[in-house]
Amino acid sequence: MSIDKKFNFNFDIAQPIQKNNIVVFFLSSKEQMKDNFLAFPDALKNNLTEVGEVNEKGFVKNLKVTNKSAQKLLILGSEILVGNKLKQNRVVDETTLIAENSTTTLKVSCCEKNRWSPAVSENISLSETLLFSKARTNNAEDIYNSKQKRVDQFRVWNDIDEKIEEHEAKSFTSSVEDIYKKRRSNVEEIVQFFQPGDNDIGVVLGIDSCLVSLDVFSSNKMLKVYLPGLIRSVSLDSFKRTNYKTYLKTKDVHKFLRLIEHSNRRVYKSTTGSLGDYLRFNDTLVSGSVLTYKTQTIHFSGFLKEFSTTPEYKSKVA
Repeated sequence: MSIDKKFNFNFDIAQPIQKNNIVVFFLSSKEQMKDNFLAFPDALKNNLTEVGEVNEKGFVKNLKVTNKSAQKLLILGSEILVGNKLKQNRVVDETTLIAENSTTTLKVSCCEKNRWSPAVSENISLSETLLFSKARTNNAEDIYNSKQKRVDQFRVWNDIDEKIEEHEAKSFTSSVEDIYKKRRSNVEEIVQFFQPGDNDIGVVLGIDSCLVSLDVFSSNKMLKVYLPGLIRSVSLDSFKRTNYKTYLKTKDVHKFLRLIEHSNRRVYKSTTGSLGDYLRFNDTLVSGSVLTYKTQTIHFSGFLKEFSTTPEYKSKVA
């Protein structure tokens, strides 16, 4: 499936599915890319990638990643790396595609501000959840507005502190992972409820009657890898209301896409050591990016800011 620079979306939007106050619209396309990409969770599980600090001293905003496989490695923005092999837990700033049998520098941010410790083991893994939705939205906006195309580290810490306080979680190191651990039993029933069909390649997520985010992948295979983490990330923002009936309709997803279509955008080449091109977009109500490789969409992510109810538009937009 391709999304060109004019944002001509060519996928179908399914009717909403709801569990508690989490709402899911699956996006389907018969034009799926026959990718041979290796997803980051599978690569770590099968020892096909190595991740570590860039050097003995370490640097908060970078990690070194080696792809040891004969496949291109896909690392999703908002994946969270945890473990004592790292001086502190990190969250990936943006989706990155790494060439076969190569090493590159991965842009990350700290998501555990009160730890900076020497490596005491080889323990490293991925969190089961992605970064929660509000922080994902803010990170996308930061990258668009930054001359260095970087996430605002202080904003990440503030978002995490707010979420820790909201969930009354205890974390001596201010780790986002501790929030998820406290709420894990609450969100897993929601995660298991949503199952994609064979032609689904993306998902739009909502809370109550507000749309939150959109993620589209190159294939059904990649959606199935990352859907549980996406559901968990939204569930951390809200999962308590069990008898709420959403007012969200497919027309609201179309309006979301129209906002993206009419947003400001910039095109960037990927950094040295990674593959593809980025189309980043931002406006008053939306922000996000598209990573493409050889004209094919690898990952398309979009966010509605402040979880606002999708507004009405003048006819020239809607």
